[in-house]
Amino acid sequence: MILFRLSGSAFVALWLAAVSAAQPETLSPVPPSPPEILRNKPPIPELLLKDKREGAYFTGLPLIGYTPESGVIYGGTIQWYDNGPRDSPFFAYAPYRKKIDAMVDFGTRGRQEYILEYDQPYIADTAWRVRATGAYLAYEFEDYFGIGEETLEPLEFPGTPGVRYTRATDYFDALEENRAGRNWSRYNHYDRRQILFALNVERDYLGGLLRPLAGFQVSHVDVRDYTGQIAKGGINQETKLREDSRTGKITGFAGGWLNLLRVGLTYDSRDYEPDPTSGILAQFLLEGTMRWLGAGSNFGHVTVGLQGYHRLFPGLTRLVLAGNVVYSAHVGSTPFFALPSLAIPGNERKEGLGGWRTLRGYYGNRFVADTAMQGSLELRWSLADVTVLAQHLKPMLVPFADLGRVFDDADRFRLNHWKVTGGVGLRIAWNLATVVSFEYGMSSEGGLFYVEVGHQF
Repeated sequence: MILFRLSGSAFVALWLAAVSAAQPETLSPVPPSPPEILRNKPPIPELLLKDKREGAYFTGLPLIGYTPESGVIYGGTIQWYDNGPRDSPFFAYAPYRKKIDAMVDFGTRGRQEYILEYDQPYIADTAWRVRATGAYLAYEFEDYFGIGEETLEPLEFPGTPGVRYTRATDYFDALEENRAGRNWSRYNHYDRRQILFALNVERDYLGGLLRPLAGFQVSHVDVRDYTGQIAKGGINQETKLREDSRTGKITGFAGGWLNLLRVGLTYDSRDYEPDPTSGILAQFLLEGTMRWLGAGSNFGHVTVGLQGYHRLFPGLTRLVLAGNVVYSAHVGSTPFFALPSLAIPGNERKEGLGGWRTLRGYYGNRFVADTAMQGSLELRWSLADVTVLAQHLKPMLVPFADLGRVFDDADRFRLNHWKVTGGVGLRIAWNLATVVSFEYGMSSEGGLFYVEVGHQF
């Protein structure tokens, strides 16, 4: 998927941030010891802490881009942070005291995203944290390439029997060809519309290292199929989604409620949550639903994730080796639109395999099954520090490699057919907490460009 969100028209964004800029800060000594509830939490490194802004401020980015599914994308995102006073004992240990993130974007081919997120760690100087998300998401060309280990095979469709495509561009060109008034231009697409609200509550233990989680999600998904519609001058033939529903491979073809209960556990020794340089993050999330919660079926989902960060040559350069592995397994009768989920605490919308968050260089949701494994390795090299209109910018060069595989069952682990991608990115940390990523990934099916907000992990 080609995705380009350009922050180049930065005047608006910088103006928003400049308006919120406080008077020149007076540096206060870092407290000699953390609050009791954070006694085992590592402080933010001095190389980052010296640039952490005091008090509340805005960052904002105008968004413009293009994807094959959504057409031209335009919109914007505004983030509000409150770091609190510099003399607070939490200043050197908490990523921020409050954060509100609002994003709206549209696509000329029917994409709409309205997302509002709220995050408040250490509420009223206690060990409690709350995260809440509300969103309306509409995608008229959501990707669907099938379910199970069969998705690991090369691309193919009924219009060219016996032909397999190793390059995604060749495959999509063939789908759009008219054959006696018929085509398969939307064979791998469907229309998904989702409204959701999620709330998670966490509490710190072990001096800030361990966080149990309890939460819930209320969500409804509407699905529309494109079989029989006029597309690209011909009648679109049966889609892959309808075919799999007709043959009994999937459930949820008509959409439905996706109400989930969640429990989780997080071990977090990272030094700075938005842009870590050391430490590990180990996460476990169990979520599920039953018919009495309004769902169309009973199913459960467990995800285990591990991230690690280590500074290389700390006396010479700011080079961080970062790694990430994820294991995800579904049990029960999971609807097809919930199977791609790789939800972990703090990122319940993570999906794959395929796309920027998992396998950069493959299309979104290219590989989906009951069980999935994925890993990434990155070298994050911070090049310099720049200050523009009182805004701190830190560019970094990030070569990376991703790999992943799906399995029909948890006991079907295999060493073959793993998918590997690689590439390079340029990321810019804006006032430390806002990271903008420009990345290009290569896979066996071609290369794709992404611009996103945040690190991949």
